Order: sequence, then structure tokens, then C-alpha cells
Amino acid sequence: MAAPTMLQAALWYADLGYAAFPCAPGRKTPATPHGLLDATTDVEQIGRWWKEQPSANVAIRTDGLLVIDVDGAENPWLHDDAERRAEIAIAPTSQTPRGGRQYFFRQPKGRTWRNTAGRLADHVDSRGNGGYVLVAPSVVDGRGYAWAEDCELAVAPSRLPEPPAWLTALLDALAASNSVETAVDVSRANPIPEGQRNATLARLAGAMRRVGMTRAELFAALLQVNVDRCTPPLPLREVERIAASVARYEPDSVSVALVEDHWRQDFAPKPPSGPLSVRTLLRTYTQLRAPIIQGLLRRGETMNVIAPPKTGKSWLVLGLAMAVATGRRWLGTFETNASEVLIIDNELHLQTLAHRIPQVAEGLQIGLDEIAETIHLHSLRGQLRDIFALREYFDAIEPGRFGLILLDAMYRFMPREMDENDNGTMAGIYNHIDALADRLACSFVLIHHATKGNQSTKAVTDVGAGAGSQSRATDTHLVLRPHEEPGAVVLDAAVRSWPPVEPLSLRWTFPIWAPATELDPTRLRVEKPKRRPGEVADVPRAEQVQEFVRRFVTAEPQTRSTLLQAATGGGFSGRTAQRLLHAAEELGLIHRWSFGSHRPTCYATRAKPAKGGDRDSA
Repeated sequence: MAAPTMLQAALWYADLGYAAFPCAPGRKTPATPHGLLDATTDVEQIGRWWKEQPSANVAIRTDGLLVIDVDGAENPWLHDDAERRAEIAIAPTSQTPRGGRQYFFRQPKGRTWRNTAGRLADHVDSRGNGGYVLVAPSVVDGRGYAWAEDCELAVAPSRLPEPPAWLTALLDALAASNSVETAVDVSRANPIPEGQRNATLARLAGAMRRVGMTRAELFAALLQVNVDRCTPPLPLREVERIAASVARYEPDSVSVALVEDHWRQDFAPKPPSGPLSVRTLLRTYTQLRAPIIQGLLRRGETMNVIAPPKTGKSWLVLGLAMAVATGRRWLGTFETNASEVLIIDNELHLQTLAHRIPQVAEGLQIGLDEIAETIHLHSLRGQLRDIFALREYFDAIEPGRFGLILLDAMYRFMPREMDENDNGTMAGIYNHIDALADRLACSFVLIHHATKGNQSTKAVTDVGAGAGSQSRATDTHLVLRPHEEPGAVVLDAAVRSWPPVEPLSLRWTFPIWAPATELDPTRLRVEKPKRRPGEVADVPRAEQVQEFVRRFVTAEPQTRSTLLQAATGGGFSGRTAQRLLHAAEELGLIHRWSFGSHRPTCYATRAKPAKGGDRDSA
């Protein structure tokens, strides 16, 4: 296919929702009277511009976007940080004429970032509100812009990924420092020179830690000091290291009580026990509960972790405990807020736990000294103590001490006379755990087993064994299901107080589970039932497949999970919906859209546009 003309490209971007305008041929200079202020998605105006200047370069306005512009092929930014390179590589990526690269994100809700030049790092700029960038197939100095393979800009601005948390924190700090008037900027009067930066930041962090600030809060504060006062600023990783190191120390309880005014908190008037008006509700509860695992779990909430037997749930639990205890990402994906963790295990002996913990810590590259005083374990194996018999045990725990309490495994906390298939029984148990979570100001994670049989056709909330109330009663229901690739699983979750969670592929590498971004998380292993001799396979009829496509598949790409969820809501069983989806693709009625290994595969009734964005072929 021939390369698209400048006009075709401009129309393609406008059709996606990006405001475009022309720049002088071979240059970055705007070719309209008001430059980026003239940017539009109006196809008639775009047609007039490029009819006058067919070879004009194509620029798009970056209001509401975040474009990270890394200048030069040899730029060392993130060169020694493979994890962070992978996190930004999920974004559409443009290769610039001088060998650099540009990563396209959308600004998170509530952000209004503007342009920066060289403040993220040497020769690393950002473009946001009030900026613009050239895009393919624009040409400067005889060399063209081009989209990286499988990383083309092919989605609307609202569907671009948000920047990773570390980049958001850095840009927030830069934005905050920009908002301070230079004339009254006292921080500049007290710079921290080279040679004193690490020690000064460590002392500041120590003072903040004594009054109870968390690792995340320390990092945010030190990041601001680093940007405002360190000359030159320390690398971002070094600031993180200082915050993590200081966060290992216990806060001073007296200092915390004085600064946070615990007396007033303890004796302040409690909200009324009766119904609340909307006015009282909004005045009293001004924010959500503090997160423990970003995207999954908050203090006072409960989460099920469901997986088939012998999947490695106990190893997974140890990895989760270590992530929370050290404030690291869990599974390389979910940010955590550092807090103490209690594991109550009624399956493993203490000797087994003592054998496993060093192995998991080594696999996660966590020093044992980092978790020596922040993870606590209690083995109940052989003690025959159910969840209600532990009332005095929980009464002795100081509220707020633990951020996370893990119960492994849930079936062993069931009273003997109770049936896990009874909705009333399970609702009563979960209500009891909810009350414990609220009183102890912590999160509970309950390790449970999956139902028998094929899991691939079931909804997330139907995977756990027992009564349906065990999935509805928790705030988060997280499941692991076998991937079609041996030794891999797919993590999926239904959440209550967070945005929907995208499925994540994981691979077992003893003794830890690790992200497997190269695997398609929609490829769940299907356990095909054995047919009796002479039995004919149940093949969908053509009219059934056509009806399925007509009702649930559109010209715009949708993820597999979205389609299957719509079909099950429309009266099909999960298994039938999967067979119809597969048959529709076999018959050529729908087309698969792949956006790279880091994003879910989608389906649509039209084929994915060819590389280069020929608008007519879309």
C-alpha cells in the first residue's frame, strides 16, 4: 500500500479526535496565522489547508495529552531502568527524524500539565496543554516521522493510556514548582548543593517519618524538594531510594499523636447513627478510604483471591505480603502503600513458612531486613479454630497497626457445622470479617479455592467455590485462571471502588509469579469435555453466528471480555458465547485487532486499518 499523503494522514488523525493543523513543508513552523490555536478536527477546513499546501507537515495539538519527547538515538534516559522503559512502552510511540522517540499518553483526570523543556531529564521534554507535535508522515530536514511497529496512534485521545504513577508524580511536582511565583520563592534562597543532597534529603525524610508520613508521602515531598532546591537535582531513582530507606523506621507514636491531633479524632462527635441527608453525607465523608493496593483494595475493605488447587496461592500470598510490607508494586503492576502485614495461615507449619519466605524474598529481590519487622505470621494448623473462635485474638490487635491481614486458606476458617454452599452462612461470615476490617482499620485478603471444571467460560464472580454471596460480599473478587500456555495464568478482578481492572497474564517462575506481557490474557485454557463414542461435536449454525455478530459486535473494536459479558447478559451461556465468537472469526464475519503485547486483543466487524493509517481503508 502506498504511503498516505499528508492530507490523508491529517484526516485520519482528525477522525480519531486529534485537532490537526499544517506546518511549513519540511519544517516545524506553523503555516496558519494562529498556529496551534487554529488546530481543528473539521474535515472541510483540513481539506482546504492541504489543498493549498499538499506537502505541508501534519501537527496535532496536545491539549489534554502528554507527549514525552526523548531527543536523540543515544539518549540515556531510563537506559538502566528496564522496568520503567517497559511501562512507558505501552503508549503509541513515534520515531522522530533524529532518532529520538515520542510517547503519547492522555493526562489523568484533574491534571492540566503544560510543556516542559529538559526538566524531566537532559534532552527529555514534555508536551501538554498549549503545545503541539509533528506526526507521521511529516518530514524535517529530509527525514520523516514514523510510528513504531505495533505502536501506532490508532485510538481516540480518551483511549490512550495514562502515564505510569512515577511519571505522574514527577510531572505533578514540576507543575507545582511552576506555579510558585519566582519573586516570592523562598525555597530558591536555600539551595542544597552537590555533595550535601543525599544527606539533607535523608534528614528531611527522617523528620517527616517521625510524625507518621508514609513512604509514598515521603517520596512526593522529597521529589518536590529535589526539583526546587537541589543543584543539580538527584536522579529520580536516588530520591526513591532515600524515601524507601527512611520508611523502614517506625514513626514516633507521641509525635504522630500530637501532629495528627489524635485526642480530637478519638473524642470528636461521631456521625449520627440514623439516616444522613445528602448535605451531611457530603460534608462528613469527603474522600474514599486510603488505598492499600492501588486499583484493588482500600483500608476497611475485603478481597477474595481465588485460584484452583495447587496453583501456588500460598506463594502468591507471600509475594503480596512482601509488596505491601515494603511499599513495592505487587506483580509489577499494582502500586501499594507500605504498611505492616499479618498472615494467619492454617495450612502451613511455621517451619514451612520459614523455609519459603527467604526464597520468595530472593525471587523478588527484597532484603530480609526490609521485612523482618513488618511481616508477622501466625500458624493455626491443627488448632481447629474457626473465624468466630478468633474473636479474642482480633480484639487484642491495636486498630490501625496492620494495613493488611491475610487469611490462608478461607475454607479452614469455616465452622464445621456450616456449609460454604449456603448463601446465608457465607453472608454471615463475610459480615463478621467486614466488621473486623472496619474496627481494625485494615484490609482483609481471603485465600479461597475455585470451583471444579472449566473456568474459561465463567464470569469473574462465578469462579470461586461455594455460595454466590462469597463473591458479592467482598469489595474485590480477584481470580486466577489457567492460561492456554502451560505454567501461566490470567489474573482478572471485579472491583467495587476502583475503575475496571484489565486482565493480566502471569507466568510461574519458581518461587514467584511474574507478569508475562507477551501472553494474550484473553487466551484462557478451555477444558474440552470428553465426547462419548459416536457423539457429534456441537457446531454453531451459520444463522446463530450471524445473529451473534449482529447483536454484539460493532465496527468499533471491543475487547473479548466486553463482548462475552454482553453476550452472557443477552441470554447466552459463557461457553456458547465463546464458541460463537470463535466461529464468527473462522467465517470471516469479524476481524481481530491487535495493539501489541501490552494491550488486550479486540474484535470488530471491519478489518484493522493497514499500517500508516490510510483513512479510506478504515
